[in-house]
Amino acid sequence: MPLNHSSQYAELTNEHFQAIGKLTVEWSNIEFLLGVLLSRLLVTPEFLARTYTDRMSGAMRQDAIGEACKIHSHRYGYKLIGQEQIEKILDANNKITQLRAIRNKFAHFCWSRSSDEEIFGTNFSGGIPVGNKYKKSFVSFKVAELEELHKKAYEIVDVLSDLTQNLPDMEEEGLGSKIVLLRE
Repeated sequence: MPLNHSSQYAELTNEHFQAIGKLTVEWSNIEFLLGVLLSRLLVTPEFLARTYTDRMSGAMRQDAIGEACKIHSHRYGYKLIGQEQIEKILDANNKITQLRAIRNKFAHFCWSRSSDEEIFGTNFSGGIPVGNKYKKSFVSFKVAELEELHKKAYEIVDVLSDLTQNLPDMEEEGLGSKIVLLRE
């Protein structure tokens, strides 16, 4: 039985659920903006790029962003996108990677209330209780820590929004008429 269903004292409080929910919403925003960012780096209309990025996990989007940044650096010599902008993108990508490990725990662990101020999560992994795998199989967070994680995720969303606004955007408008002209 999941931990938070075992007794009324183990159930998460509304404050716990709210803190987890805020973090989850911001993570969704991050993953969406990673797709937008990748489309801009690939100089592809955003809607068309979604046919590719929608099938990718957030981690795969991040890997593709890292590769695209390398290409802009080494192959194009920062002619399409400047070095400063690429460095900002890579910095944001690193911050997202750090947050991802915590996000994954919320998505894959079972959670219980330790107290009104703290929650406890475990993945109930098998094996003997020693080593790094065991140490990574449980975690606890105070509500204040969850709020701080939400703040970091919110800030990353703002950074990603700014980054995408400052990258070249391949406009979709008018593409349909150009395709028709090519067929004639």
